[in-house]
Amino acid sequence: MNWRQGRGRKAVLGVMLTAALAAGSCSTEDPGGGEIVLAVEQWPECLNPITSCANASWLSWAVLVHLQPGLMEFDADNSLRASPVLVEAPTTDNGGVTVNDDGTFTVTYRLDPDARWSDGTPITSTDVWFTWRATLDTRGSLRTVGYDLITGVDAADPRTAVVTFSKPYAPWRYMFQGLLPAHAFDGETDIADHWNDSIPISGGPWRQESWSQDEQVLVPNENYWVTERIPLVDRVVMVPRENTESETEALQAGEVMAALPQPFPGARERFGGNLALVDGPGTFIEGLWFNQIAPDRRFEITANLRRAVAYALDRERIAEAALGSIIEDPQVLQCAGWNPAFGDWCGDDFAGYVQDMAAVTELLTADGWSRPDPEGLWVNAAGEELILQWNTVAGNKRREEVQALVAEMTEPFGIGWEMINYDPSELFQRRLPAMDFGPVALYASPTEPDPSVTRLYDIDGIPGEANGFSGQNHMAYASPQASALAFAIDDAIDEAARLELAAELGALLAADVPWIPLYVLPNLLVWNSTVLEGPGEWVSSVYGGFYDMYDWTVIG
Repeated sequence: MNWRQGRGRKAVLGVMLTAALAAGSCSTEDPGGGEIVLAVEQWPECLNPITSCANASWLSWAVLVHLQPGLMEFDADNSLRASPVLVEAPTTDNGGVTVNDDGTFTVTYRLDPDARWSDGTPITSTDVWFTWRATLDTRGSLRTVGYDLITGVDAADPRTAVVTFSKPYAPWRYMFQGLLPAHAFDGETDIADHWNDSIPISGGPWRQESWSQDEQVLVPNENYWVTERIPLVDRVVMVPRENTESETEALQAGEVMAALPQPFPGARERFGGNLALVDGPGTFIEGLWFNQIAPDRRFEITANLRRAVAYALDRERIAEAALGSIIEDPQVLQCAGWNPAFGDWCGDDFAGYVQDMAAVTELLTADGWSRPDPEGLWVNAAGEELILQWNTVAGNKRREEVQALVAEMTEPFGIGWEMINYDPSELFQRRLPAMDFGPVALYASPTEPDPSVTRLYDIDGIPGEANGFSGQNHMAYASPQASALAFAIDDAIDEAARLELAAELGALLAADVPWIPLYVLPNLLVWNSTVLEGPGEWVSSVYGGFYDMYDWTVIG
């Protein structure tokens, strides 16, 4: 299904807006014009869409999805379709996807001749080529997996991009989610020093008028070619409210019209009346992530130690405490990297990890730990107590309550914690990319419908000096077997084969415990229904609940 068959604009609103403009009138019934003010929970430190700036989920939700066009796109239900940049999605039936006799793999994208950037320049196959090269050539590129398999992009025909991979690559549909305008960079494919404090050219329904650490202003892209997505308001102002409490207070005080807050205990009790709240299955999975090369670790973070921590946790109790006042019947996540809402990839690999004192004792004793005081902490041969530094987002009530609960929960098991929390930009855009955290951190990781988890488990994706601190294997999980299985999932085109490989990898991860899965985060969207009409459909989208704000209107 292409975009022309997707969600349509509210027809009545479109007719009313056209009529009002034609008459030169403006009344309280007119849905056109006005300003929307939105709260952003994790303000991006910088805007570069390729470097560690993009490690912040909110950079995508607040900025990139409104400005950067992709080749394929998700609908509100997270199913893939051709984006407005394409005439149609490549398939084997239309010749767009082929496995060649020499073992290479080709995807042919036919671009819509009407697609253009906000400065009027056509979007062409050269932009596809440039995005590929910039992803690989930019210092500190966050994710190169998949792009490093491309052997070339034929851009001879401006309207056709022929992308050739060295071998079949099943997640090709999820690539090129954010095209870059080649003409904006004067041929320089290392864009690390560009687009850090402004994105001057857009290929989406909005363009960025200004951005600072205090606010972002988006205005309609007057050259956008998709009439169904031309914004109905004059501008959108986004302001930072970097924790759930300040976000909630801003909504209640009428300082902002909508927010996409982190789920927090008591959320439903805090909203009501004019503040509409919708929730839905989330696309982020949360857990305890071990950094095996954390600079502040006092001892090796061995597999036995990681397993022991898993056996010291009551994850059902953690899920209930974190989410029980937000959604009904919170479920424990039992797989390490997949979302149970997407297909059958997520198994029950971690179901055996329940509180077990005997298992903790056996594992730690095997690693040389002892517990001289049966009521105290474990101690290793060097005299170091088993205290793990634990980082998460400061001011996030849900996560801080999880920390307090786990500290209480693991005390009888002889495991202690040192809590050091950071603001979101410090944790996600500085410490994680530099591997300067932990050895334990509590945060959420994004998921997609495709079972690819290479970004998590690729050995070469461990950030470090050798690769310019690129990659997202922030666990420093250096398992050749896990890395090979992750790549094999990407290589397999057959769905049954991919499922078998995912099951094999899932079992290995449960044995190694590079991180401990806890739960899937639900998505929440809150808005003032007396001043804003239109939010709610995209709450569970990978693009975030603000994605369709081109269709929102100001009331009054």
